[in-house]
Amino acid sequence: MAVELRAEYRTEIGKSAVRKLRAAGMLPAVMYGHGEETKPIKINAHEFEKLWHKIKGESVIINLKLGDTSKLAVIQDIARHPVTGKILHVDFHLLHKGEKVEVTVPVITVGTPKGVKMGGILEHIMRELTIRALPDNIPPHIEIDVSELGLGDSIHVKDVKIEGIEIVEDPEEPIVTVIAPHRAVIEEKVEEVEE
Repeated sequence: MAVELRAEYRTEIGKSAVRKLRAAGMLPAVMYGHGEETKPIKINAHEFEKLWHKIKGESVIINLKLGDTSKLAVIQDIARHPVTGKILHVDFHLLHKGEKVEVTVPVITVGTPKGVKMGGILEHIMRELTIRALPDNIPPHIEIDVSELGLGDSIHVKDVKIEGIEIVEDPEEPIVTVIAPHRAVIEEKVEEVEE
């Protein structure tokens, strides 16, 4: 899935220039890629917010329209205000045909674990994974079926196999696990002690 976003090269650099840019409804950004120098650009803040809500944080290819030219990119990083959460800056990683790129992809769980039906709690430890893949193989998200997980069971990075994608994370890291409800056990022990 590729979406289009208009952008312009920018000459405004420095804190006061960037503040004026934001006040005018524009968002400072940069684009970079292998073998290319980093170029400062600006995008319409409202258009980017609409796009961000539309893709819901998924990893999608963006067609950056720069005047008469266009460049394919993915969102590499978003800087937000620490208090308001407002988007302050965006980094775009340019894509080149036949060249693998490292991107972060959200993890989505599917199904209800057997362990949850037995009273356990599904703990989602890693909500995104860093992958290396060709641009055409980048998935919008990684889906993990958790329906077979019992109490104490986990799915680790090494358990996720997707053709054409290399997961960069530590293979031993757990992505999801079903934990026993500790609170219930503690409350029972407290009641026994009181008796």
